[in-house]
Amino acid sequence: MERMHWQDWVTLLAGIVLAAALFVVDITPPEGMGLQAATWNFVIVGLAAIATAAAALYAYQGWEEWVALGLGLWMIVSPWVLGFNTIAVLMWLAVICGAIIAAMAVFVLIEPKAKDIF
Repeated sequence: MERMHWQDWVTLLAGIVLAAALFVVDITPPEGMGLQAATWNFVIVGLAAIATAAAALYAYQGWEEWVALGLGLWMIVSPWVLGFNTIAVLMWLAVICGAIIAAMAVFVLIEPKAKDIF
């Protein structure tokens, strides 16, 4: 078991922001466009980031950072894959939170003491 990483707290916070964002911010989609895909994406990835960060804080294992990296990279590309890139606030929220989650995972993965990464 490794020591706690401050990066996992940042990932936890980013996950909370993702999971709660569409319930807190009032977003009106363009005519004929729904927010279902974006909502499910934000909630599922947000909850997964929260669970991954909590697991890493409780009992660190290297796989948690790889999962967080995947979640972050998915959030970065998801606006274009799921088609909500025309809603600027959602697109930027997904990209910024995804970049934060991915960056925190990379920071932990490249730490010199990260022995059990694989």
